[in-house]
Amino acid sequence: MASDSLCKPKRHVAFLIPLIVAALVCSLATSTIAQGQPSGNAAPKKGPKYFGLRFNEDWRYLEGPAESYEPDFFDPIKNINLGGDWRLDFGGSIRFRGMSETNKRYGGGRTSQDTFLLQQYLLHANLRYRDVFRFFIEGIHAQVDERQTPALGIDENFYDIHQAFIDIKPFGSGTPLTVRVGRHELLFGKQRLVSPLGWSNTRRQWDGMSLLWKDGDWNAQAFYTRPAPTNRGEGLERKWDEYNEDQHFFGIYGTYKGWDKHVLDLYYLVLLDHRPRANSAGFSDNMTLHTLGARWGGKSGPWDYDVEGAMQLGHHGGDPIFAWMLAMEGGYTFADVPMTPRLAVGFDWATGDKDPRDNQHNTFNQLFPLGHAYLGYLDQVGRQNVLDPHIALSFKPCKPVKMAIAYHHYFLDKNEDALYNAGGAPIRRDVRGQSGSTIGGEMDVTLAWKVDRHQSVLLGWSHLWPGSFIDQTGDNDEVDLIYLQYVFKF
Repeated sequence: MASDSLCKPKRHVAFLIPLIVAALVCSLATSTIAQGQPSGNAAPKKGPKYFGLRFNEDWRYLEGPAESYEPDFFDPIKNINLGGDWRLDFGGSIRFRGMSETNKRYGGGRTSQDTFLLQQYLLHANLRYRDVFRFFIEGIHAQVDERQTPALGIDENFYDIHQAFIDIKPFGSGTPLTVRVGRHELLFGKQRLVSPLGWSNTRRQWDGMSLLWKDGDWNAQAFYTRPAPTNRGEGLERKWDEYNEDQHFFGIYGTYKGWDKHVLDLYYLVLLDHRPRANSAGFSDNMTLHTLGARWGGKSGPWDYDVEGAMQLGHHGGDPIFAWMLAMEGGYTFADVPMTPRLAVGFDWATGDKDPRDNQHNTFNQLFPLGHAYLGYLDQVGRQNVLDPHIALSFKPCKPVKMAIAYHHYFLDKNEDALYNAGGAPIRRDVRGQSGSTIGGEMDVTLAWKVDRHQSVLLGWSHLWPGSFIDQTGDNDEVDLIYLQYVFKF
């Protein structure tokens, strides 16, 4: 009783924490604005720019005159001349995230409150010969400390090789085709279906080959890979991460950028899974899944929009698959208003299966997504059997700080199908469909502070109010998450 009474005040006022911190940070804004900003009408100089996919970074600007770029402490390791046309650069990142979860499983007999620290260390080396050959290798160490519940598969990866691949231009310098072979990350479009999952402590990786084509307005990537999950063994059982021999993931993803401020993505993805996975009827068998989709997004004045749809065909065991998803979001930025607020509304829809025994599988498969960015930061809901209307407001209290407030209201697409979490695992189900369709509502509040070009801080609070489906299928306590993250990149 005493612990519950102590937790409630914290949970009820937690949403104020990012607001208070924003006020404190902005009071110091004059000393925290990013380095190297030019004054007056001077053109901005080039400087360090870090990408989600670190192998896409380009440091050749350091070969220009010293006055043409902003100097940085790490410049000496970013474009090392090895003689001739060989260049070598190093980089990495350090990330700490403290998390406090309350009722992550809606209460019940499990640990109701868990506070822990996630640590992630990445270090890479990138060797290039002109633009015709490149060898990229990246190591990772990820661990969790003080967690009371068992570590998740995305929490830990001890001293392993995360990426190691070669790039070759078989037709020489300046040609559009690059062949990539080895372990590498995949990131397509808005990451709704294929993502390295940067939010996780370990990140996803695939072993295989990609053909990358960049020519004019078209970019395309054809690939054949196998997912390489983290080996969770300990002690003498700990081995290097290996690809899953029972899974094959391949396809093609193309992007057209011929229209100013607008983009069109077209894709065809295939997942062959020979593991004995249960389908919606509970029968375990292999799966062949074809996903065809398109995405259209862009900006027009103060308006921005993004629409993506995908259809899935194939078979799961003896059942044919027919499923689909639709994602839409539109936003308006008030550029002439203080703090340049942006208001956005969106809708996510992924089909479920009404009758698991009708010899047809209708639950959409979210593949390898960054669901965290779209369906709530609590990761209670995945892009499977879900309807999610949502609204979001973001604004900048001062130049280096951005705040965002989002609200989701979740429903099941089919009452007889399960509620799936961000990892695609079914966590609640009423096969009779008599527990209603309302999963609940979630609010996410975040404060992102770009301290400088190397450092960033993220503070967030998320809360979920259970709906009728949660109320009637088991424990139904409200869910909370408070987290503080620090990142240093070089």
